[in-house]
Amino acid sequence: MDDSMGNVIKTNKMTAIILAGGKSSRMGRDKSLVEFDGEPLLARAVRVLGELFDEVVVVTNQDIPIELNGAGVVHDDVPYQGPLGGISAGLKASSHENNFVIAVDMPFISADVVEYLAGFAGETDVVVPRTPNGLEPLFAFYNKRSLPAIEKALAQGERKIISMFPQANVRTVEHAEMVGLKGADTTFLNVNTERDLKDAQVQVRGMSVEKDNSPKVVDLDDDDERIPVERPVTIYVNSEELVTVQASLEHLDELACGFLFAEGVLQERGELLDIRINEERGEVRVRTKKSTTNASKSMGKRFVTSGCGKGFSFVSLGDALNIAKNKSRFTVPAKDIPELMKQFLRSSRRAGMHSSGLIKDGEIAFIRQDIGRHNTVDMIVGRLWLDGVDDRDVLLFTTGRISYEMVVKAAKARIPVLVTRTAATDMAADLAKRLGIEVVGYVRGANMKVYTDGARIVGSRE
Repeated sequence: MDDSMGNVIKTNKMTAIILAGGKSSRMGRDKSLVEFDGEPLLARAVRVLGELFDEVVVVTNQDIPIELNGAGVVHDDVPYQGPLGGISAGLKASSHENNFVIAVDMPFISADVVEYLAGFAGETDVVVPRTPNGLEPLFAFYNKRSLPAIEKALAQGERKIISMFPQANVRTVEHAEMVGLKGADTTFLNVNTERDLKDAQVQVRGMSVEKDNSPKVVDLDDDDERIPVERPVTIYVNSEELVTVQASLEHLDELACGFLFAEGVLQERGELLDIRINEERGEVRVRTKKSTTNASKSMGKRFVTSGCGKGFSFVSLGDALNIAKNKSRFTVPAKDIPELMKQFLRSSRRAGMHSSGLIKDGEIAFIRQDIGRHNTVDMIVGRLWLDGVDDRDVLLFTTGRISYEMVVKAAKARIPVLVTRTAATDMAADLAKRLGIEVVGYVRGANMKVYTDGARIVGSRE
């Protein structure tokens, strides 16, 4: 920060107070532990403010299961008095007269804005910025002189911070004064809901691009960066052309069998006579004992899916509802899923490729990759079908969005749990509930979203 700006002073002789004890009712989970840009929001706030202030104090009404790197922790004098009670507890615990108070759900802390506001601290009891959205009392400076006004408001049953302002000397810093400061357009954003979190994650990705937008040359000889293969592959059943898919020419026997099984063309393993693959011509020819199959009957009703490249299926949602419900008693501890996802992603690093993995007995049994997310699931299903594996107490992990057709594939293969690092659609979640399949999404850090009943995910509702 430019020291020539008259009101700027050092913040290392002040305390930062982080309010981390809110109910997080709109988020539905503890906001302080929500992963953002690779770290919990609370850890992020402690790290950033620890570089600006001599002391950091966290005010909470619950246990904190993460390392806070030297920050002090205090509890509300009286629980459930809202942020005003939190400010009171923080001021009493602080070692300094001037204190910066911030909510834990504000991930974009601008050092320039903080230091500008700090330039007014000490002159008045409270220094509070005003943005186009109104006053920002949870991104403001409070002198210990404000404590009597806070205590009086609490004694009167008040919970809103601004209720103490009439009893204190308050300096309002207008938006026009801050608009030229670096980060002033984002520093007041907070994360109250899952939608806010997604928007903030998009925002931080944009910031990363702005930091370094110089062109980079990628070495395509590197295995992790090699250009993906994409070819049309036509599947034939008993010389009858059934479908052409775009694929990466890997595990084409599994891809064909998984697709045909999921679509009802193949059923029992004993039906298969042989599979002939011609990569140069992009052909997979499947011969079965049956002279005719369900393929010719299904050709007239194709359903455009949400898959990569506008795929299609012969199975309608109505047909899917007739699939037998999965009644297995398989369960998995919720705490195991994040670590399994980390292992899965570490093993799936190939640029431009989707991945799916089969998890058996707490370990990754195998992974399949392709340009199409549906193809990877077909490969998993095809491998199980070809091997004649009856034990289906497994999880299927994927990097792609879970849509209803992927639930159909899992249901046909009797796979009881689907897990993705991204989202599931509403149709997928509804169908999965009816078919006895658990769907888990947004596995990021220690967090996840269970779209279904959660009966198979032990500990997910605690």
